[in-house]
Amino acid sequence: MNSSNETSDSIFIAVKTSVYLIDFIVTGTCSHVIISTVQQELELKHETRYTLLCQHLIYASIYFALGTLTNGFQLFSINLPRILCWILFTLQVTFAQCIMLTLTLMSLNAYIAICWPLRYNSLIDSAKKKITVIMWMLAVQNPLWSMIYQSLNVSLEYITEKDNSCSNPMNGVASRHIGIAFILLCFILIVLCYGFIYREGKRAGHFVTSNVHARKTIFIHGVQLSFFIIPVLITIGFGKKPKLTLLNLINTVIFSVAQCLSPVVYGLRCKELRNKLPKTKFCCCTLKNGKRNYGIFQLNVSLAADTVTDTQSNQVCNP
Repeated sequence: MNSSNETSDSIFIAVKTSVYLIDFIVTGTCSHVIISTVQQELELKHETRYTLLCQHLIYASIYFALGTLTNGFQLFSINLPRILCWILFTLQVTFAQCIMLTLTLMSLNAYIAICWPLRYNSLIDSAKKKITVIMWMLAVQNPLWSMIYQSLNVSLEYITEKDNSCSNPMNGVASRHIGIAFILLCFILIVLCYGFIYREGKRAGHFVTSNVHARKTIFIHGVQLSFFIIPVLITIGFGKKPKLTLLNLINTVIFSVAQCLSPVVYGLRCKELRNKLPKTKFCCCTLKNGKRNYGIFQLNVSLAADTVTDTQSNQVCNP
């Protein structure tokens, strides 16, 4: 029985390590293409939504890199001080929460740009640095205090002892509940932002049957967020149990695929960014048979041409 469980765990860790490694390569490559393009174009570099996008992609790449490391240590049974594994897991969870926070901030940014165009510049300029500090404070709280709490309940020898299982200090009930509450709060904020954007677009008469691009974007973003959030909630809610190894594996694959698509969903589908890519050495990533084959990045809501300001127009990507 124990031998069967060990074999199942070994297969799970091997698959998980491979998935994380592939995701790191794909996400890192796409992130490099997008970030390089944004850095080379001053027009894009000074826009908040591209700053948030670059941060989101960096956090995702680091998350997958740390996931590859921690699962690789478990796969090859490498003896490391237990505190080192705890630190790596703490960093991984921190960057995972940063991913969720940047998604939330991207939605809030789009909401303010579309619904409050006249106040957008003043709001963003005054809050930009404060938001970054608050975001990191929120992201680090749960994993940091979980590691400290775990350390207080064991001896110094236990912390520094070498362990080939690379244990996770985040399996406590309190940590899991806080993680679930954090994800749900971010998800609610994202849904509310999209709801307000949809209401504003419908009020202005842009969400009509002929405007398939806006409805398509809402659908794509909704599916991507669902594949991103639901597997995480299931994994955190049930915890690590031998009977749920297959479920955890499926959740890991779904989450990883969804996160791997983030550079496309939130980056390469934007026409403004896509048009800049051929000017760089990465033009092969955006052209196929002489034609660009991506859609849109954010909602195609150009609210009331008579009243739309330059700021609002620049914040919404066109197909």
